[in-house]
Amino acid sequence: HWEVKRLKYVVDMKSGDGITSDMIKEQGDYPVFGGNGIRGFFNSYTHEGDYVLIGRQGALCGNINFATGRFWASEHAIVCSSLIELNTKWLGELLRMMNLNQYSVSAAQPGLSIENLKVLEIPFPSFEEQQSIFHHIEAECSRIDTKIERTQRLIELLAEYRTALISEVVTGKVKVV
Repeated sequence: HWEVKRLKYVVDMKSGDGITSDMIKEQGDYPVFGGNGIRGFFNSYTHEGDYVLIGRQGALCGNINFATGRFWASEHAIVCSSLIELNTKWLGELLRMMNLNQYSVSAAQPGLSIENLKVLEIPFPSFEEQQSIFHHIEAECSRIDTKIERTQRLIELLAEYRTALISEVVTGKVKVV
């Protein structure tokens, strides 16, 4: 029962605005998003709201970021503005799954053509189903992240135990038979 739509009927895609490295600071009022995420901060913004950003150039072109609130989108990011009601997070995860990097055009540096992306077809469930899908993804990722954190903590504890054991054996506190 899902529709199949071309991206151009779901979102408007435009490159962000130019900004030089000298203009980007370590602190400022608004984050500056490049093709690979936040590059720094600036005291002005180009967008306000919830957006999916697609990395436009470089080896990591096609990667997905989410921007919320006020931010500056650089020319290295494609800003996806909703044309119809949709869950932005669902769309971003769908685009991430599509591995957009495969559509890059090889030149001196790999890059994505907005025109090529606009004609891609996507499955398009109702807004309610998008919400449900994203909430499921969010819950499962949270569960997985919790397990990863616990496992990393166990690895740290085992490394500490190993170091303590070696120290005790080397200093003679523990007898080795």
